Amino acid sequence: MRYSDLVETKQLGRAFNHLEDLVFFYGSAGTIEALEHLKDMASESGSSSIRMKWDGNPQIYWGRERAGGPLIFAGHNQWSRGVMSDNPEGVADFIANKSGKPKTPQEQEQRKEFANKFASLYPYFDAATPKDFVGYVYADGLFLEPPQNKNGVYTFCPNPRSETCYHVKVDSDLGRRIGQADIMVVGHAYFPKFGMKDSEQEPMTDFSRFDGSSKIIVMGPVYNSKEVDVNTGAIDKVENFVTKHGRTIDQFLEGVPGLGDLKNIIYTYVNQTAKNKQLNNLSQQHFFQWLAQSKVSANKQAKIDQLDQQYKALPAIFELVKMIQVMKDEVIDQIEGEQGEIWDTNGEGRVRYADPTSKQFGNVKLVPRKRWTPA
Repeated sequence: MRYSDLVETKQLGRAFNHLEDLVFFYGSAGTIEALEHLKDMASESGSSSIRMKWDGNPQIYWGRERAGGPLIFAGHNQWSRGVMSDNPEGVADFIANKSGKPKTPQEQEQRKEFANKFASLYPYFDAATPKDFVGYVYADGLFLEPPQNKNGVYTFCPNPRSETCYHVKVDSDLGRRIGQADIMVVGHAYFPKFGMKDSEQEPMTDFSRFDGSSKIIVMGPVYNSKEVDVNTGAIDKVENFVTKHGRTIDQFLEGVPGLGDLKNIIYTYVNQTAKNKQLNNLSQQHFFQWLAQSKVSANKQAKIDQLDQQYKALPAIFELVKMIQVMKDEVIDQIEGEQGEIWDTNGEGRVRYADPTSKQFGNVKLVPRKRWTPA
């Protein structure tokens, strides 16, 4: 057994990983799978499988443990801890008193206010969820209070920590529904059991069974409707590059004892470089400059340096990341700006669920990292 097999069981990245991050998470095989996603997107079925990525707030999980049972309702923190609540009081108590110690009295008051607001959503979702539904779904909140009509458009910006906003024309079908609604969310996926990992979600396309009340809108996914053109010449170039450098990349990423988090160190570097809007600087030299100022221990830094001297793989890794990023950005540029019934500004990008019969490295996201960064 290779050393990397011992550490590979840990989740790498997130439930949806940036397409280009498959390079350093999974080496040559991940790179090829990233290219397969791009090839898929060039087909009619593949392009129509791309969903809008939502920057909503808060995340809401709900469902029933058994047919006819009470509604189980939770936010992300409660879900991830596996704490069930089947009444509004339990939901409010968890948020206000059991979700971590507040740092200041002001934070405690804000948390209590949010707890009451979030718990007040319970009866809306209970009424909207069929009694015979079993399992759980989750959604992003788009608004929890009716938005204002400004010049014939409803605009709502659910995440106060970002600049992403969503827009709906007042005179559209959806706009007329918004005019009557108190709450709007967009659904994503299904979980058979409470508290499952985000990576275990099963994509859902139809949330209509939760959308029978005029007071709450449970919208389903918004899919791309534009044909996507992918640069086949660029794909050929990457494939040739992988043929030449794939083995050394894989050997480097196997790591050594005491360096089981090598891939996550590179991941942190790329994320922080993106947040600092320096993605064009991705390189071996820039990585070691970052590493010297990072929280990575001196011992691990020395191990990384030794690995790099042995395999000289980092330049190839970052070159592949940038090549795939360019192709990904070209896809994003083609599908962004589409103004359907609902559209975004300063959007977070798109996502694509991976077909488990043909993909082994999970779901991916198409985020314009060079111009969109998390708060």
